[in-house]
Amino acid sequence: MKIAIIHYDISMRTGAQRLVLGLGSSLKNVGHDVAYFTAFYDPKTSFEEFKKETVFASGGRKTFFGMFRAIAAYQTSKKMMQYCLSKYRPDLFVFSSSYYLAHMYRPSIIYCHHPEKYLVKKGDNLRRILHLLIDRAEKRGFEGGDVVTCNSGFTLDAIKRAFSRDGIIAYPGVDTMRFAYSENDEGFLLSVNRIMPNKNLELALDALAELKKSRDAVPLIIAGTVQRGFESYADVLKEKVRSKGLGNDVKILTNVSDKELLELYRNCSIFLYTPTGEHYGFGPVEAMASGKPVIASNIGGPSETILDGETGYVVEENPKEWATKISILISDANLRKKMGKKGRKRVEENYTWAAFQKNMEKAIDQIKAKTNTM
Repeated sequence: MKIAIIHYDISMRTGAQRLVLGLGSSLKNVGHDVAYFTAFYDPKTSFEEFKKETVFASGGRKTFFGMFRAIAAYQTSKKMMQYCLSKYRPDLFVFSSSYYLAHMYRPSIIYCHHPEKYLVKKGDNLRRILHLLIDRAEKRGFEGGDVVTCNSGFTLDAIKRAFSRDGIIAYPGVDTMRFAYSENDEGFLLSVNRIMPNKNLELALDALAELKKSRDAVPLIIAGTVQRGFESYADVLKEKVRSKGLGNDVKILTNVSDKELLELYRNCSIFLYTPTGEHYGFGPVEAMASGKPVIASNIGGPSETILDGETGYVVEENPKEWATKISILISDANLRKKMGKKGRKRVEENYTWAAFQKNMEKAIDQIKAKTNTM
C-alpha cells in the first residue's frame, strides 16, 4: 500500500517525531511505500533520518498574532492536506496528529499520542471556549476514523472517555542498538525533555534542593530542545536554579546532538522524568534500555513502562518523596545496577520496534477487512 503518515510538525527532535520515524520504518519493513505529510520540516533541526525519506511540507502559520495556536494548527492542517495530496496519493492515511481530519481522508488510522481535548487545563475557561471548534472537529475525526491506535493504556482510557472509541495499544519502540546497555555510572542525575512548562522540570530542581538539606547535592543535567514559543521558559529555569542555590549543581543543555545525548544516557546514574500525566514518555524507556533506574510520576504512561521498585520508582508529584528516592538510589550502586539490568530486560521484552510493528499490522489488517466488506 501507499501510506501517508500525517504529522503537523516534524521540524523538532522530540519523542513525537521519533515515533513518527519508527512508525514509518515499521510500515516499510512489511513492504509498504511511505511518505510523510507535514506543515513544518527543517532538515537542520529535524532528525537526520528524515533526509532519506519522502517528505512533503506545505508550510503555514503556527499562530495568529502570537496566540491561538490550536486554531492556527487546524487551519494550517487543512491546507497541508490539500498541498500534500497534490504531490502524493496514498491508499491509506495514518494520522499521528491533526486527528480532526481523520474522517475526511479514508481509509484512515489514528495513532493518538494525546487527545487535544485534554490539552486545555481545567479552569482555563477562555481557552476552553476558543477550543470548542477543535473539540467538535476532533470528535468527528475519532468517530469517523476507521481504526484507532495509541501509545499507552493511559491514552486509551482518555480516548474511551472522550470519544467512546476502543483501540489498539501500540507502545512506541526504542532502538536497543543505539540506546545500548551500559554500566557506566558517573554519579549524575539526568533529565531529558522538551524545555517547556508542561514538562514540569521545576520538580527536579525542587527535589534536588530538598536533597541538599540532608546530604551533599548530586549533579543534575537537564537536556532538551527548547520548544518554539516557550524560549523564555529556559530563563525561568535558570532563575530557579539561582534562587534555590543550585548554581554549582545544575547544567541546562539546550543544543545537544544525538551523539551527546546517547553519552549522557550511557553515563548517568539515575534518570528523572518529571512530567505528570504524560501519555507515554520516551525518556524512561530510553533510560531503561541504557541500563539506568528511573524515577517518574505515578500518573501517566511511565506508570505502565516502569516497574515500581524493580526498574525504578513511580511516585507522587512531591519533591520530598523524589528526594528520598534519589537518596536511596545514589547511596546504593548495587541497587542501581540491579534495577538497570531489569530495566534493560523489560525494554527488550516489551518496547522494541518489532513489537510495535506487530500491533500496527493488526490495525492494517482491520483496515483490509473493512475494505473487503465494503
